[in-house]
Amino acid sequence: MVRRTQTQRKHAALKLGGVGVLAVVLLGAGLTLASAADGAGAQTANCPTVRDKLSGVPAAAVAGVEQELANLDKQIQEANARLAEQAANPQGGANFIQNAILGPLASKRVAALDRIGINISRVGGQRPDLSSLATCGLNAAGVSSQLNGSTGGLGDTGNAGNGNQGGAGNGNAGAAGAQTVNCPTVRNRLSGVPAAAVAGVEQELANLDNEIADANARLAQQAANPQGGANFIQNAILGPLASKRVAVLDRIGINIQRAGGQRPDLNSLATCTLNAPGVPSAVNGNAGTGNAGNGNAGNGNAGNGNAGNAGNGNTGAGSGVAQRVNCPGVRDRLPAVPAQAAAEVQRELANLDTQIAEANARLAQLAVRPEGGPNFVQNAIVGPLKDKRVAVLNRIATAIGRVDGNRPADLVNLAPCSVS
Repeated sequence: MVRRTQTQRKHAALKLGGVGVLAVVLLGAGLTLASAADGAGAQTANCPTVRDKLSGVPAAAVAGVEQELANLDKQIQEANARLAEQAANPQGGANFIQNAILGPLASKRVAALDRIGINISRVGGQRPDLSSLATCGLNAAGVSSQLNGSTGGLGDTGNAGNGNQGGAGNGNAGAAGAQTVNCPTVRNRLSGVPAAAVAGVEQELANLDNEIADANARLAQQAANPQGGANFIQNAILGPLASKRVAVLDRIGINIQRAGGQRPDLNSLATCTLNAPGVPSAVNGNAGTGNAGNGNAGNGNAGNGNAGNAGNGNTGAGSGVAQRVNCPGVRDRLPAVPAQAAAEVQRELANLDTQIAEANARLAQLAVRPEGGPNFVQNAIVGPLKDKRVAVLNRIATAIGRVDGNRPADLVNLAPCSVS
């Protein structure tokens, strides 16, 4: 019988201990890998809904409150996009999501909730205490965020919305199509606008188009998830739209009058009706250069229509003096847009039109008060416009790809604009 020495026994114990430690390490690694595999996919933000906490909102505050509810949903969508990026390309330490995504989201929500309270109290309503609704947590991967929706009369519990998918959704609501708003165009009713008023007028025309885009987005959501009574569209969409248009048309007149021009009577252009499903809304375009802009039409899939008869008017200001940007249209280059992405795509198309309007306003100011050298327009206006368009076009592609997995990669080719 072989007798082991004490030294041999120690070596054997160390070997066994090493195997045990290695087994623990491997087991731990295996659990870590399994956990990572189980958690594949992106988490989403879990935020308290706000719409169902509101009741008795004064009619005069409804439009402003609806806008802020839409802002809250947009903030959630942006946070979910960042969480999806973090899932695909992890960065930062253990607290990255809290510090870089959830913390800033809470700060944005505090501001939006405060504005909701201000909207209500300003018209004599009881200001609600919404501060407890600012903080968001995280859903498990694949669980949709609960949104406030864009319809459902304030004061009802309504539907919280269908959620914002952290991953892709494959449903297609709105198969019946959505109506669009039919608003009188304003650009072609203006003539002889003083050069000093052009920038302000262009900005207000862009505001009118943004309002149409917002209304069409709400109509698309109403088509997908109908709620309210027979007068809901009139009371919750067309009525508030008319009120907003009155304010903008008034500011256009003030801009012209302040610069020494004759104030036009635009009051009759405030009221909008409805187009049949699939008929694009006519918009004011972005400067009368033949650029139709991206329009505000939608057919329930937000992106197959043309912009309508847009951009063929002329403000009559700076003709032959002020240059205009010439940007590729985007709407007609989009694939079929899923209904779940329709509202977001509509907003981003409106953002593109606003960017063009702002660039044209700067060019109009430059025609009146020249500054900079020969490269000023390229470096200070056209170059920054391209950068802004790249960001918006990427958001459009992300919105589409998030729903159907078919992200259009070539949209960024439409970012550069020229000047004519």
